[in-house]
Amino acid sequence: MPELSERWKLALAMDRKPKTPLRPQAHRRPAGDLPPDTTGTRPSGKPAVTIRDVARHGGVSIATVSRVINNEAQGVSPKTRARIQSLVKELNYRPSRIGQALRGQATDTYALVISNIQNSLYAAIAWELERRLNDGGGVMLLFNTNENADLQDRCLAEINARHVSGLFILCAVESRSLRQTVAQYHTVFINRRVTSLGETSFVGVDDYAAARDVVSMIVEARHLPLGVIHGPLYSDTSASRLRGLRDALHEKGIPLEAGDIREADLSMDGGYRHARELLRQKTYRALFCGSDQIAYGAYRACCERGLAVPDDIQIYGFDGNPLNEWLAPWLNTVRIPHTSFASEAIRQLASLREGGVHRSIILPYDIVAGSMNGR
Repeated sequence: MPELSERWKLALAMDRKPKTPLRPQAHRRPAGDLPPDTTGTRPSGKPAVTIRDVARHGGVSIATVSRVINNEAQGVSPKTRARIQSLVKELNYRPSRIGQALRGQATDTYALVISNIQNSLYAAIAWELERRLNDGGGVMLLFNTNENADLQDRCLAEINARHVSGLFILCAVESRSLRQTVAQYHTVFINRRVTSLGETSFVGVDDYAAARDVVSMIVEARHLPLGVIHGPLYSDTSASRLRGLRDALHEKGIPLEAGDIREADLSMDGGYRHARELLRQKTYRALFCGSDQIAYGAYRACCERGLAVPDDIQIYGFDGNPLNEWLAPWLNTVRIPHTSFASEAIRQLASLREGGVHRSIILPYDIVAGSMNGR
């Protein structure tokens, strides 16, 4: 992999679910060298040095300069190679990374598409991915979709223009450009499958089994009756968790009425609104929430009704947000290994680049019981 000095990152739309999809915008990282100048001018306003300029100063052809830059051994004498390399430094010529990619050269730039950067768990996975890629000399571009298919397509279009070496998608949604982009780039899906794509590389946990384990914990503790606020069913992850919960309750002979179930988006606001609806109609001993974000909103609704958590009502979440031990010690949750998500995703992407096959990597999870006093 060629060694490049650029250290820059793309950041997109941080707002929560905009009504109109936002156009991605690129931002330089505060640290590191400037990215390659593709606008035709230097930051100082002077015209950028081109490969043609280097060739003219060196008295050689553009093809010769290209061979030197791309470390091609044939057709260039050691003396000419040394002279061109000296000119490249003297003129501060920066080769176009896109041009290198178009010529089949590998870059050290990768992209991560994330569904919600405000989710602390997803942010932790993104941070770990970037840290590990940076340690290996790579650069990660970050795109945020807000669970919006149109915005995801805009992000994928930007990725296609940059010709990255690999793509990670953390909680993808179905969108028009997804299939085409996945066919073009080595791609690893994290935490959510897109089943319509067929066989893909995936890193996650067994959400179905984990939900069944949570039901066993609820029943053994006699935290019934149970209210359910699950995530959106377009998400294979949310659907698997709900299916595991339903099957486990059915096998134990515990009824779950339609009025006891609500579907929410993966947000605190969604958890809050639907928990208020459930708590107005019935007294529950526990709430099963499809994510920790939903659980935080449910907690507020319980507090507003004067219910003490966990004494009056237990709340069960899913994801094991790293902030829970500091901000939500009362929460029972399924903790997924977010650092292992990052390392396994990078390992699988490297395998794909070397000609490896698609794999579904299913990692272990833990069931974490909240503290009884909420502190």
